[in-house]
Amino acid sequence: MLEQFGNAMEMIKKLQQNVADMEDQLKHEQVEVSSGDAVRVIMNGQQEVIDIEINAKYLSADNSLLLQNLIVNTVNSAYTKSREMRQKAMDQLAGAMNLPKIPGLF
Repeated sequence: MLEQFGNAMEMIKKLQQNVADMEDQLKHEQVEVSSGDAVRVIMNGQQEVIDIEINAKYLSADNSLLLQNLIVNTVNSAYTKSREMRQKAMDQLAGAMNLPKIPGLF
C-alpha cells in the first residue's frame, strides 16, 4: 500500500514539474492578431498582452469609436487564440503522460 502511495506521489511531482515547464514555455510563445492594418495585438500563451500597435493613420477624433471597437475585438481574438494554444499544449502534456481526459484538470 505504501509503495502505491509513493508511486502516486512521484507521478504527482512529475506532473507538477511538467505543468510548470509547460507554463514557462507558454510564457515565451506568442500569438498575433490583426484587424486589417489598423490594430495589431501580440499575446503570449499565458494570456498576457505583450504589445498593441495602432496604425497612426487611424488616430483621429473621427475614428475614436471605430478604433476602440477594433482594439477590444482584436484583444478578444488574441485571447481566444492564446487560450486555444494553451489548451492544445496541455492536451499534449496529458497525452504524453497517459492521463485520462478529465474536464477542468488543466
